[in-house]
Amino acid sequence: MPPAIYALLLVNFAVGTQGFVFGGLLAEMAADLGIAVGTAGLAITASAVTFALGSPVFAVLLAGRERRGVLATGLAVLLLGNLACMLAPDFGTLVALRVVTGTGAALVGAVGGATAAQLVSPEKRGRALALVLGGLTLAFMLGLPLGSLAGGAYGWRACFALSAAVTALALAALAAVMPKVPPVPGPAPSARALLRIPPVQAAFATNFLAFAGAFCVVAFTGPLVNQVTGLSGAAVGPFQACIGAGSLLGLAFGGRAADSPGGRAALAAALVLLLLCQLAYAGLLAGWGGTRSAWLLAGTILLSAAALFAVVPILQSRLAALAGPATALALALNGSLVSLGQGAGAAAGGLARNRFGFAAAGLLGATVVVSAILAARRVIPASAASPSAPGSPSRPGP
Repeated sequence: MPPAIYALLLVNFAVGTQGFVFGGLLAEMAADLGIAVGTAGLAITASAVTFALGSPVFAVLLAGRERRGVLATGLAVLLLGNLACMLAPDFGTLVALRVVTGTGAALVGAVGGATAAQLVSPEKRGRALALVLGGLTLAFMLGLPLGSLAGGAYGWRACFALSAAVTALALAALAAVMPKVPPVPGPAPSARALLRIPPVQAAFATNFLAFAGAFCVVAFTGPLVNQVTGLSGAAVGPFQACIGAGSLLGLAFGGRAADSPGGRAALAAALVLLLLCQLAYAGLLAGWGGTRSAWLLAGTILLSAAALFAVVPILQSRLAALAGPATALALALNGSLVSLGQGAGAAAGGLARNRFGFAAAGLLGATVVVSAILAARRVIPASAASPSAPGSPSRPGP
């Protein structure tokens, strides 16, 4: 793989870290700012929804722009936004600043996936996209646990200082190895044309529902670990590392499946495993784990992350094969739906937790994942040998 792919991995590491770096310190943040833990989850939602709305808009507005410059601008906004979040005097200000960081992430998301797809040949696309997505894995494996360690030692505001440092490193790597990447020639991208393709519709729905279902619980990793095991602060870090390890396994599996004829079966298997994990969360939160709760929770977190991240490269590779000149828009919309799913899941899970207890969030997540399984049946037709198999629907024009 070209060095620029690894720079994009680091860019995703920065974006993923800023999204959830304070997830293990939600209880501490809530106590310091005088709000409920469920309400604190809105700091995640604010950035996620801004990313979801902004990324496809930027993909259209910046379709004719050179990619490296757009990525650098997005990282600069992200860097300044995280520094400001560190100094936020109250929760309202923090939420507003999270909109700023979401805007920076949206600029990155508008062109990041399409840039990766342009840098490699089509037969390596699935693995390249999985590798770039590995930045999110590193965020969960390293960035989030480091955030919990920093926050446990210096307070939750230190999480944003860490995120700013990671973003600065990504910006330096981008400047060092990323060549200028021109936009893909062709007609202007059209969301309407993309949404006329049934497998594209199904891929978008599957992506959103899978992440929304998973994040009904995983957005509250700190409180989850607190309730099931009694651990808090820096002790949450190893459980967050399980998210990273599971994501790494899932991306490796999904990347290979995306470049092979087994993508359809792999997608179904990953979603069924994700469903079982949400049910396991509900059981553990209801107190069914007994003395082995910590080990069972760690295993569930690992498997849930593996299942969720196996889905992503399969869907991305399929979308890239279908979208043609509109690949940047398709992947930006897909990334937006990931973020929107995360935000919607965090909001719905927080509401369920506040009103009915934490176990209800797991049951809600399982219900949403069932909907993802139903949508996934139309993503890759049984007759398609692979995501780029002949006979795929025609690519969209303007």
